[in-house]
Amino acid sequence: MLQWLSGLGNKVDHPMYNVEEARRLLAELPPDNGKAVEEISASLETVAATPGFPLSDRIGVIKLLDETGQKREAAALSDFLRSTKIKEFERLRLWQVLVEHWERLSSAYRVCLKEIAQATKPGGPPHPERALLVMRALRALANEGKMLHLRYLPVKPRIWQELAELYSQAEKEQIVAEVTKAYATDLLPTNARQEFLRLLMMDAAGPESERMLEMELSARVVARMGSGFAIQAKAEEGCNFCFDLARPGRPVRRPAEVPANATLRCFGVGRAGAAIQEIIDRLTANPQEPEKRFGDDFPVQEKLVVLKRLLLQWGESPPKRHGPRVKIDAKIKVAHGFPAASELVTRIEFSGMAEMTEDQRLKVKKQTGIALQAQEATAVITEWVERDGSNWGIGVDVPRQDEPWARIGTLIVFQAPGHKSWWVGAIRRISRDPQDHMHAGIEIVSKKPLSVYLRGIGEGAQRAENWQTSSGSFQFTYVNAVILGESETSGTRHEILVAREQFNPGIQYEVMMGEQTPHVRLDELLERGEDYDCVRVTWLKGQAQQSAQKASPAA
Repeated sequence: MLQWLSGLGNKVDHPMYNVEEARRLLAELPPDNGKAVEEISASLETVAATPGFPLSDRIGVIKLLDETGQKREAAALSDFLRSTKIKEFERLRLWQVLVEHWERLSSAYRVCLKEIAQATKPGGPPHPERALLVMRALRALANEGKMLHLRYLPVKPRIWQELAELYSQAEKEQIVAEVTKAYATDLLPTNARQEFLRLLMMDAAGPESERMLEMELSARVVARMGSGFAIQAKAEEGCNFCFDLARPGRPVRRPAEVPANATLRCFGVGRAGAAIQEIIDRLTANPQEPEKRFGDDFPVQEKLVVLKRLLLQWGESPPKRHGPRVKIDAKIKVAHGFPAASELVTRIEFSGMAEMTEDQRLKVKKQTGIALQAQEATAVITEWVERDGSNWGIGVDVPRQDEPWARIGTLIVFQAPGHKSWWVGAIRRISRDPQDHMHAGIEIVSKKPLSVYLRGIGEGAQRAENWQTSSGSFQFTYVNAVILGESETSGTRHEILVAREQFNPGIQYEVMMGEQTPHVRLDELLERGEDYDCVRVTWLKGQAQQSAQKASPAA
């Protein structure tokens, strides 16, 4: 009894002084996921900072806070990525909450690891949860880095430093390969090596050229395929990147000759590359086959695009600029989106349009979502500042008011200085400077695009010899498309742009241009942008370029 009474005065000065009390308090979390994560983050910070916690209690409470926050954090992240109901300032606030959560979680686990090191006697048995806590700390750092990528900010030097310190210590203690589940809800076991590689592989994938949802899907691929990634002290096949544990920073592509260095680690896709290619081949052959490994909230076509991109970025020959940039300081006129491109680039109106009834014209307009005449165009045009450029790319400053729609994959139509025609481009890279100003890199997709109408002639479409026979039932399917004329590779283009979700593999269309209308078959989805699909096509009648030249007005 005297021992119990004396213990009352030794209770740690924190409301969550043990797991039982923490569980009771966590039952009162608010229903709002963002606010719940914020409260959990605050508790993580105070539990880690409060002195006097018995080691087992501190570890137990921090683990409980982490596990309780898992579902809430996932729901808050989904709101940040997908919700159309929250305003931009609310989205930014939610992002800040999530960044702080992962920072405080990794910090809390590192406090536990430090206390474990202090409590472990030399030569004594290792703490039974040390490897688990290392894995969780590494994952929290990877998630913090991912959240920075989601706003196109560089990973903080502190994160690289802490990753290197944790992994170096795990190597020293020979626990990098110790396999266990980081969380009971995880589908697969993991180890410190896989968790260390999470952020490195995400960063090596070039997140500055990914849309936010593509980043999230890439992160899931990295998590699922992590056991096949490679990391070695020496350069080997499949290890195309380097990270120095003694001088940590953003990973770099491995040079041809790797200097001897005890702290340099070469890493890369390893044998996971073959596994990813097998998934690509299977889904390409059977696009209707369900693929649940990376979540049900992404369609198969988007998974294919991301998987192909990852293999390209991690491979031997990733995309790169083909020419030097020159300094420019000029204003350009800009509009965005597939409808704007369809309206502003050179328009080809098909024969027979004049004979269409008003009802038919309205139906075509409704199906395609595009005005039938240039004077009906509704595109909103703004001005940006072009800072540098090359033959097929420009760098621009994005005005604050345009940031909400300026995203990776957004289709841009713009007038270059000194040109009257409209060119088509796509935002490929985004970055933010220390003042939080957005900058974008735009790839020029075409300098001579043509806007045309496609008339469906595939299975289920009714054929007609002319527009008059289509009066009445009007069963045709009409699609607006942008034919990509002159490009970096020039020659006949085998890619066209259509509105997002219009791609159906194998469907044939009649291109409504000129007297001898060519036919085109949609073969493969190459890229999915914000509101468009870039599709590889086969021209079945004549050549696109020849037909375009016949129908196009003189430049």
